[in-house]
Amino acid sequence: MVIINTIMATEMKDKLINMHEQKNGNLRAIFYKKPVKKDNYNLDVDNIDTFQEIRRRRLLQFQKKCRDTAFNIGRGILEEAFNSEDEYEEEMEIQKIDKKGYYYSKRNKNYANQLMMSEWMLEVPQDLVGKWIVVPCPQGKRTLLVARKGITKVYNRHGNNLGKFHSALPGGNPSECRGSCTILDCLWIKQQKIYYILDVLAWSNQSLINCDTEFRFFWLRSKLQEIEELHERDTYRNNFPILPLPNISCDTDISLALANLSNLYPLDGLLFYHKDGQYTKGRTPLVTWSKTFMLPEILGVSVPPPLDEQPDGYIDFVHYILNNRAKKKKVESENQMDIVDENS
Repeated sequence: MVIINTIMATEMKDKLINMHEQKNGNLRAIFYKKPVKKDNYNLDVDNIDTFQEIRRRRLLQFQKKCRDTAFNIGRGILEEAFNSEDEYEEEMEIQKIDKKGYYYSKRNKNYANQLMMSEWMLEVPQDLVGKWIVVPCPQGKRTLLVARKGITKVYNRHGNNLGKFHSALPGGNPSECRGSCTILDCLWIKQQKIYYILDVLAWSNQSLINCDTEFRFFWLRSKLQEIEELHERDTYRNNFPILPLPNISCDTDISLALANLSNLYPLDGLLFYHKDGQYTKGRTPLVTWSKTFMLPEILGVSVPPPLDEQPDGYIDFVHYILNNRAKKKKVESENQMDIVDENS
């Protein structure tokens, strides 16, 4: 298995490098010897039509043409969330917790497979500097928060109900607008008992699925600033802090930005969002994922410790991705970001 993975990794890496060099000469070597700046990102990526890049371009074109469809999808999930009754949640036996027995979880089909899933960043996007936003992600569990009818419920990406609590989100507690519905894409940090918000699907009955990333993030920041109670813990209106994550534009110094994230350690990795992408359930090349220790290889940027620490046996990012794919076929870790690969 190790030999096969090594061969596959070598072929994959050589294919990427050869593709770049055939179209751009040997500019890849020059690119990686220079610090990342706006004028030298394009050294390596101008006029390179990789498979991931082609899919990105086509998806952006499709989304522009089909905004009405995305709007209807957004209204659909809002209506289902607000009109659905708890009785329609299916009781499922999902996991044995000890020798004495099992615990059960409620599954709601309306919330299954609604999360937007990232792909591994296999190459530098052509428009990285001007069109991408980085979101650092602490180690946690991916969740969908649904605040409606005076309660906030938590679901995993399969639609299994993980719990409920009061939040200061619109619709999220008995004293808040019970007629409102808010749906957030979050990370649950169990050790700190904090929810960090990755993205927003709907806010107070306003669907944002058909809006681009830049607008969704702007909307989210402005709305969160209006609700100071979301920072509180163990109050009647807000049981757990629900906090925003930093949004780092790729036209800034990424290395410096990473050095100022001590409050988010330990980091699981980085999500890269295309500014023009809509919120799409399932896999999308408009959101890519990278571990921090891969950045010197992929982007040529320095990474401050401890974010530069590589796992034991690390060879390069291609080998790491292949090994990760193999492990995910056996077991899905609760402490890793959900990533969907092209071959999944």
